[in-house]
Amino acid sequence: MKALGIIAQKGGAGKTTLGIHLAVRAGLAGLKVLVVDLDPQASATAWWQRRQEDSPALVQANADALQEVLKKAEEQGFQFVIIDTAPHSSLEAVACARLADQVCIPTRPAILDLDAIGTTTELVADVGVTARVVLNACPPATRFGEPRIVTEARQALQSYGIPVSDVAISQRAAFSHALIDGRAVSEFDPKGKAAQEIERLWLTLSKELFQ
Repeated sequence: MKALGIIAQKGGAGKTTLGIHLAVRAGLAGLKVLVVDLDPQASATAWWQRRQEDSPALVQANADALQEVLKKAEEQGFQFVIIDTAPHSSLEAVACARLADQVCIPTRPAILDLDAIGTTTELVADVGVTARVVLNACPPATRFGEPRIVTEARQALQSYGIPVSDVAISQRAAFSHALIDGRAVSEFDPKGKAAQEIERLWLTLSKELFQ
């Protein structure tokens, strides 16, 4: 069993949305998937309650119970777990980083968001977990390539010493529309650009986790 933690101690980074879309894509790949919702706002749980499909499974927990939740998940045959953490909670972030096989750090490309991930990158570096930054809610690429703000964000993030995913997730309406009735973009519009971005990100992450 592999566990991917999604940590963003600044609100608005889109970690829950990203986690949901990745969880569904992993399920479509044939994996038995569990989402662990550590966020008291329970946004992932609200989405899951609207969902008609059996996969992924979801459980709400707190940081103190995370180790036991992961132990039970492995005993129950889950192959992939996504841990959705709350913003502004160092306790949950540390617990997640210590127990995850890899951490995904989503951030918007704006300078204030980039400045704010320093605490998170220091946390994962202290724990020693493999981590990757994912630029999220970016302006979509054009036929000339990715927008300048995304390229500049990649350059700025080099100072943190954490690898940045080659896949940038764009700000697309499909990411929000799909969640309304408990779906994800891979189901809502499987041939759309949003689903293609999640596909590329999933292939990258799964190769690193399951190689």
